[in-house]
This record gives sequence, structure tokens and C-alpha cells, in this order.
Amino acid sequence: MRATITIAIFAVSLAPACDGNGTATPDAGDAADVGSGVLYETCPIECPSPPRCGRDQIATCCVCVDRPTRNAGRTECGLMSEYCDEPPVDPVNVTCLKPEGWPEPPPDSPTLLDVRGIVDVYGTGNPEAGGDITVEFFSVNADQTPSATPIASAVATLAACNDGLLPPIREDGLEAECCPGSCRELKPDVEACTPTTGDCRRLWFYQVSGIPSSTPVIARTSGNPVYWKALYFYNVFFFEQDLQPGDEYIHYRLKALSVDDWRAIPATAGDFDGIAEGMGGVAGEIRDCDNIKVYNAEVGVDARATTFIYFNGEEEKPYPDMSRESTNVDALYAAMEMAPGPVRVTALAQVRDEGIVNLGWWDARIFPGALTVVTIRGTRPTQVPGR
Repeated sequence: MRATITIAIFAVSLAPACDGNGTATPDAGDAADVGSGVLYETCPIECPSPPRCGRDQIATCCVCVDRPTRNAGRTECGLMSEYCDEPPVDPVNVTCLKPEGWPEPPPDSPTLLDVRGIVDVYGTGNPEAGGDITVEFFSVNADQTPSATPIASAVATLAACNDGLLPPIREDGLEAECCPGSCRELKPDVEACTPTTGDCRRLWFYQVSGIPSSTPVIARTSGNPVYWKALYFYNVFFFEQDLQPGDEYIHYRLKALSVDDWRAIPATAGDFDGIAEGMGGVAGEIRDCDNIKVYNAEVGVDARATTFIYFNGEEEKPYPDMSRESTNVDALYAAMEMAPGPVRVTALAQVRDEGIVNLGWWDARIFPGALTVVTIRGTRPTQVPGR
């Protein structure tokens, strides 16, 4: 949705092209004219308030979304290190969007799972500036608010990280050489380094128990409000098949957002006054049915946002790219300065040999002074029509 006050623009590729920042990004070329139909919508057909969309927008899942103009593709590993596709890159997977590929519903008696992982700083925030981070998991109420009390919680500490608790977060390359171990990573501004701790930043570690399988939960990270803004993660599911052979825990990576980046991102997109007191925002990634990042996807939200942005495709220093009109190879989007309340996020893509496809949707909430994270991952167990 681009009906905003301040608009900052927040498949198989034949050759890479350069965006406004000179970043190499895939470009699949202009899409064929396929009309206004959208394939694979699993959302409710009736809209409580039918949207009034612009001339170059499509109404899908009760949200206005810009019409895709380029074929979407999957991000190749090397451009990104996580949720990417090893070459040769496959086409965007839409299997889970079709009836024959819909996921199983949540079980009546879910298995209770153990989860552990790291909490990583989004962007350039300093993990050692503001103390420990609290990690909480909540069940989801009917109005998409978190349950009054968490179903599990833990204090994630820098001191708890050690090499034996988690698999390496990077498998190879400069970062593995400079920052060996599972709970350290290369600082965003470091491009060449020696194997010293001065070139690394540490990560928090957490572990919790009692998370229900195949059931949507909300995860929240928070800390000292002088340094950190709360993040609410929606569309979070854990499945028994996520357990790796020999593991007792599912590994899940969370993020923390610094107050500095909360202020800097809107300013970079042209909103120099920043996010007003009491307002929030929503951000996330668009992925396909294999959980692979998708570029050239169009994202929409059904609530008013002062600033809507796509990003620069740089993994370690993600900032708005005002030249982008769809997701970059990082698959990121963000809608900022939104009033607290319900929000629906959905995404469209022009998929070669398919047409215009709804890649998924999710209902969440905006919270005052916090960021909601909604990553689209195709059809989810609670979204199959008729269930």
C-alpha cells in the first residue's frame, strides 16, 4: 500500500542490474500483462471495509498492493547468507499456496518443544551498550494481541554464549575466519580484519521450553528502553520436523532493535521528524514456500503509514533505498509511523509461468513505541480455507 504521506520506496535472472546505490541486484525483466486476477488467495473473500485502490494497484486480501511489473526471483546465496538458494537458483516455489500443497492444521494436542537460539542486533546497534535482552513467547488472542502472560520467557545474556550451544551462524568466509564460534559475528563496518575480538561483536543467547508445535505464537524481545525498542514477531511457528537429528532443541534466531536505528531508519527515508510518540510500525521479509527470500515482490498493509520503504540489499547494513519499488535481494519491507491497532500484511509477485500470485498474508498488531515483525512465508497451518 502506497497511500502514504511520505513515500520512500522503504524467475530467473538473465543478468544483474544496479540499483540507485550501485548494489548488484537481479532483474528478471518486465512481466507479461496478465490482467488483474490474483492467484492463490487463501484470505477471507469478504472485506469489512472494501479498500479503494489506486489505478496501478490491485485489491488482494482486502489490501491495496502495487501491481508487480517484474518477474520475482529467489535470492542467491552469496548475495545473502540466510534464507537463500544455492546456485543454480530455482524458480519461486508456490506449492504451499495451492490446495494440494496446503499445510496440515495445528494438532488438537500439540507437542511442547524446547527452543534455543541467539538474539542478534538489527543493523549497527551495539549489543554491549544496554545490558541483557528479555525474550518472551506468547499465545495469540483472537484479536491478534499477545496473551496476558507469556507461555515461556528467558533473559538472553551475552555471557551465556559459548561454542558448544549452537551451530555456527556463518559456515564459511571472512566472518568465520575473524569470529570463530557460534555467538559472535563480524561488526557491520568491518570489511577486512584479523582474528581478534576487536573485529567481532557478541550475540545474546536464550533457551526456553514449553512452546506448542504447529501453533502460531508471538515472540517479543525487549531490554533497557534507553537503548532498545521492543520487537513483536508474528507468524512464528515451530514444527517437530524442525528438530535436527540428535538435537533436543529447535534453533531460532531473534533480533533486537536499538533506539538509534529506530530513529535513523525513518530519517534515512526522508522522515526527518522520526516516528511520533505513541506510534509504531511493521517490517519483515517476503519468502516463498521453501522459506527463501523473494525479490521483486510488492507488499501492502491495510493501515495508514507515514513512510513505506524497501531496502538496499546489504545484509550487514540494511537501510532504506528510495529507488526501490519492490523487495530487494534482502526481501525486506517496512511501514513506519502507524497508529496502534490491527494490521494485515500481504504480498504479490509476478511469478514466471504462473501469473500474479498472492505469496501470503498475516494479521498482526501495531504497538506504541515498538516494531512489529511480520515475515510472509506462504500459506500457514491456520490459514487453510474451511478450517
